[in-house]
Amino acid sequence: MLNADAAGLVEALSSLLPEVDRKALLEDKHMGQYTVEAIHEGLRLSSDGWVDDDLAFVAPSWGFDVSKINTPVLLYQGTEDKMVPYAHGEWLAKHLPQDKVVKHLTKGEGHVSIFLSFRDKMIDELLAIEKP
Repeated sequence: MLNADAAGLVEALSSLLPEVDRKALLEDKHMGQYTVEAIHEGLRLSSDGWVDDDLAFVAPSWGFDVSKINTPVLLYQGTEDKMVPYAHGEWLAKHLPQDKVVKHLTKGEGHVSIFLSFRDKMIDELLAIEKP
């Protein structure tokens, strides 16, 4: 993983990448390069963060109650995401404070592709939150 380029990353993570994410990483040179650089930086000192993230999958909570979140949340989840189950996005959509969450549960998108498909909308939504 530390020496992988976008193609190597797609190969290493093949069981976690649906076709829509493979395409996003291989056909959009910026997304592929960004993802490679982010993984390299994340693993530069250790894999502790990755391990903590994976352990969260089997823990009953993240150490806080999501229903108590009091800041705006933009929730984007694709049906094709193999890294984070779609059912998790549905669960969050139900359990986050309804006055704080903007839900985007989207058919046909994966873990990576959803950002490419909705990048401008995400930025617009973030900017709208910050307007006085």
